[in-house]
Amino acid sequence: MPPPPLNQNLADEYDNLFARAAIRPEHQFEIDAVVTRIFDPHNLPQYQEVERRIKVPAYVVGIIHSLEASLSFSTHLHNGDPLTARTVHVPAGRPPPPANPPFQWFDSAIDALTMHDLDKWTNWTISGIAYVLERYNGFGYRLNHPQVKSPYLWSFTTIYTAGRYVADGVFSDTSVSRQCGGMALLKRMIEQGKVSLAVPATPPDSGEVELTPKVSPEGGAAMPSSTPPPPYPGHVVQLDMTGPDVTNIQARLLALGLSPGGVDGVFGEQTQSAVKLFQARTVDETGAPLEIDGIVGQKTWPALFGVAIPLLRTTPPAGGSLLAEVLRVAAGEVGVMEVPLGSNRGPRVDQYLNSVGPGLLGQPWCMAFIYFCFVQAAQGLGVANPAPRTAGVHQSWRMAQSITGITIVSHADAMADPSLVTPGMVFYIDTGGGHGHAGFVADVISGTLVTIEGNTNEGGSSNGIGVFHRTQRKIKDISIGFISFA
Repeated sequence: MPPPPLNQNLADEYDNLFARAAIRPEHQFEIDAVVTRIFDPHNLPQYQEVERRIKVPAYVVGIIHSLEASLSFSTHLHNGDPLTARTVHVPAGRPPPPANPPFQWFDSAIDALTMHDLDKWTNWTISGIAYVLERYNGFGYRLNHPQVKSPYLWSFTTIYTAGRYVADGVFSDTSVSRQCGGMALLKRMIEQGKVSLAVPATPPDSGEVELTPKVSPEGGAAMPSSTPPPPYPGHVVQLDMTGPDVTNIQARLLALGLSPGGVDGVFGEQTQSAVKLFQARTVDETGAPLEIDGIVGQKTWPALFGVAIPLLRTTPPAGGSLLAEVLRVAAGEVGVMEVPLGSNRGPRVDQYLNSVGPGLLGQPWCMAFIYFCFVQAAQGLGVANPAPRTAGVHQSWRMAQSITGITIVSHADAMADPSLVTPGMVFYIDTGGGHGHAGFVADVISGTLVTIEGNTNEGGSSNGIGVFHRTQRKIKDISIGFISFA
């Protein structure tokens, strides 16, 4: 079936979606890292050379390069197959004869773009770029699953939540794309002033959506409209605490038909049980189930009282600082994989381990990855490297205790005051049996960590297969603690 044309209705749809799309904050650091790599002084000239030859804007080439080949210049832009041979996956057999392998990245990229007629395209507006990207990936979502906006375009924005093709012709309603969408990248490029395009106006708020308490159908009672809900106190409220915040929680639980054992301002075991029962029956503002832990924090409080809590974000390290440079280096390593998978080996993985010392090849490497990033950052800034030279998680934590001028935040300290955890820190987890796992804190959003981790996988394994961004770790799950080495 031929693709639909870019008529005015479709252009208006793209413009409307782009205007309404907001970057999901848990993915902003990851998006920024990709944008930084596209505009890196070593990478941008290659995209500009493609633009010079066939007039496709360099930033569009970079977006497609991210989507199709994870910004690797050793693979085909068509699909990420290696340049040492013609493509094997769809589209197979590219570039065609008379060209022969090994191929230059420029030549392969131009073949990929021209086979999609991008050399003939002249509409490089917001809607024109959106159309080109959707056509490049295919209109399967639009034609077969119109309830899902293509993650190829909208993943990591509020336009996309879930649903994707997990294999050719196989669609899952619940699977979530972990790739940064092309329009998310474009939106961030515009926000950062790297790309100048006319942006459609944001549609007016219709006022149709109102924030209301989420209560169970088992007889819950909504907060009376004449009573203003109490604001979030800025800290978790849990067992053995006392005071007016506890009184508010108990009164609300009682109004919902959940017995907290009295409204006395003392967070006892019966109040904790009532909170757990509420959590078991309720979802958060995104529709995800609440964690049943008996703690009233940044997810349970708004669900309980029907109030909106602004996302609380910590301040990133200042540009030019060691920690900012460490995060930049680490972000540039995302996508490195073991060769073969599961071996704790590979050309780049071996470099991580060798940066610590000889005799470590084939060993778990999450801590070596951290040390490697500090080495690269410190050398780039011409400063001393403060990170302990070890591949052991527990050993690094112990060695750090004697280092002056760094900040150490234990698990208990972080639980008592989550604001102590800041971007650029290294987190340490005890995984049992004398083993551990560590990674970088890239961002902190309302108690949830955005991390960059080596020797992990998408599920967060402590002995995984590569370097990944992760967005699901919680401060309370970091069992040892955090260290800022600057």
